Amino acid sequence: MRRLTTAIATSILALTLAACGSNDEPADPTKLDDAGSLACDDFATGYKAAQTRQARIDLANKVNKWAQTSATHGIADNATALANSSAGSAGAWQIGADAFAKACLDAGWKA
Repeated sequence: MRRLTTAIATSILALTLAACGSNDEPADPTKLDDAGSLACDDFATGYKAAQTRQARIDLANKVNKWAQTSATHGIADNATALANSSAGSAGAWQIGADAFAKACLDAGWKA
């Protein structure tokens, strides 16, 4: 009897802990989440220094590390566009950079 009681108590404890650890409510995609904020911060910090093709590629990769896990509207998609433009011309990079910066600002990111 004691084993059965212990097994039941252990099961209840495990279910309770699992329920406490889950967050069923999705993040608000209209607000900047932590991953999006980190991506925007990295972009803002590295943008001026990204003058060469390799520096742009490195920055885009760093930004995408966070951006692809963001649920904020426009962050992941514009980070992908930024990465695609990073190996292109300076004009292509500028268009991608402007679009990503706009997505950050539209989501509420502050410099």
